[in-house]
Amino acid sequence: MDVFREYDIEFIKLKEGGHQFEYHLTDAFFKAFNSSLSTQGVKVDVLFTKSVSMFTLDFKIEGLVEVDCDRCLTRIVIPIHNEQKVVVKQTEQLLESEDDLVYISSHDYKLNIAQHIFDFVNVSIPIKNTCSDVGLICDPAVTAKITSVIDIDMADVDVPEQDTDYEEED
Repeated sequence: MDVFREYDIEFIKLKEGGHQFEYHLTDAFFKAFNSSLSTQGVKVDVLFTKSVSMFTLDFKIEGLVEVDCDRCLTRIVIPIHNEQKVVVKQTEQLLESEDDLVYISSHDYKLNIAQHIFDFVNVSIPIKNTCSDVGLICDPAVTAKITSVIDIDMADVDVPEQDTDYEEED
C-alpha cells in the first residue's frame, strides 16, 4: 500500500473555491521518507483554494516532534508551528518548480502534498535542540565524557585568525 496515497488531492473533482483538508501525521509517515523523526501528534491543516488555472495551498502545521538533544543525544519532545503557502499553476509546457511555486501539466488530475508536508515539518524544527530548551537537564554522564575528551583553551578562541596572504603595501 502506498503510504502517500492519502496525501493526494484530486482537484479535478473539486469545485472552484476553498476546500479544507486535515491530516494527522504518524511515525509511519516519517519512516516512509527514511527519516529518524518521530511524532507525538502533528496536525496539518490545508486550505486548498481552486481557481480556473491555478491553486493555492495554505499549510498550517502544529504539534510535537521527538528529536535528539544536540549535546547529550537524549530524545526530547519539542513543539513546532509553521504556516506556509504554495501556489500551483497548470501549464501546457512543464516548467521547473520552485520552493513555493509548483507547475503541473494541464493533464494532471491530482496533486500529492506529502513532500511539502515533510519539508515544512522539517523547517519548523529549530536548528539547535537541547534539553534546556524544553526545561530538562542534559545527561551529566554524557556531558562529562564529552568535556573530558575535548581539550579547548578558551583564551585562543577569542583571538581572531590573521590572514597570512595579505601583504602590506609601502
